Amino acid sequence: MSLATDRSSLIRINKEIGDMRAKEAAEVKRSAEAQKKMFAAQASATKASSASSRASYASAAERESKNMIAAQSNQSRYSDQVASKSKEAARLQERIVNEEERERKSTQAVDEKRRRDDATRQRADVEREKKAAVARQKVDRVLQQRISDLEAQLAEQLKASADATPSFSLSPPEGEQAVYDVFISHAWEDKAEFVDEFAQKARDAGLRVWYDRFSLRWGDSLRQGIDAGLRGSYFGVAVLSPNFFAKEWTNYELDGLIERALDGSGRLLPIWHRLTKDDVRKYAPSLAGRLALNTSLLSADDIVAELVTLRDSYRDSSEA
Repeated sequence: MSLATDRSSLIRINKEIGDMRAKEAAEVKRSAEAQKKMFAAQASATKASSASSRASYASAAERESKNMIAAQSNQSRYSDQVASKSKEAARLQERIVNEEERERKSTQAVDEKRRRDDATRQRADVEREKKAAVARQKVDRVLQQRISDLEAQLAEQLKASADATPSFSLSPPEGEQAVYDVFISHAWEDKAEFVDEFAQKARDAGLRVWYDRFSLRWGDSLRQGIDAGLRGSYFGVAVLSPNFFAKEWTNYELDGLIERALDGSGRLLPIWHRLTKDDVRKYAPSLAGRLALNTSLLSADDIVAELVTLRDSYRDSSEA
């Protein structure tokens, strides 16, 4: 049986015990009254002067005696019932106490297990986070080392390429007193996303940059300006992109840069912007095998740094 059922049964039995005790008390009172009346009738019978009076009192005494005996019998029966119900109530009370204790211990065990599980889970989370942190640090170290190795390889390749580049003489563009370090060929649509920032950072790094926004003025001939910039620049940077290959002017500039690279009078430096090698093969197969920098891997600052290194290496080799 459930604890709730036992509690309900105990309440009912205690009520029954109360009712029976009230009935027992009533029978005690009835027995006492009958005994009192019996004693009074017996006393009157001894004092009666006539036989008929004595007989009448004796009959009354006998009747009250029977009432007393009946009341005492009822009292005894109620007393036995109270005792029986009290034992039943005691057993229920003991069972309820035991069940409540069992539930208390069970709840306590559940709470304790929950606390242990929470503590175990927290320790596992801490340990997992420690392992994850160690793994992240390891990956970061590996990536950093790979980046450093790639940067070193790239710098070495750029230097070797610069050392192998034949020297060539340049003439400053008309109206200029010095040649440019770099000519930037690009599509107009790529200015905002990359080229403007790259050109400005190159200029800030001390490079002399031929860039349409820096070098052309209102009324200048676009073709003549481009030709002059191409002739008067050490390096020609081509920011190759889907937009670049879709433009007539950029292809004109690219032809000029390739021609100068082929005859040894210039150096083409390609930058891939939003291009893969497969894209370059599709647009310009001859450029797919040429070492290029990629804007998806290097920032404008990184590319400017490589350009400065290449310019300095080329100057050193030329002076030597």
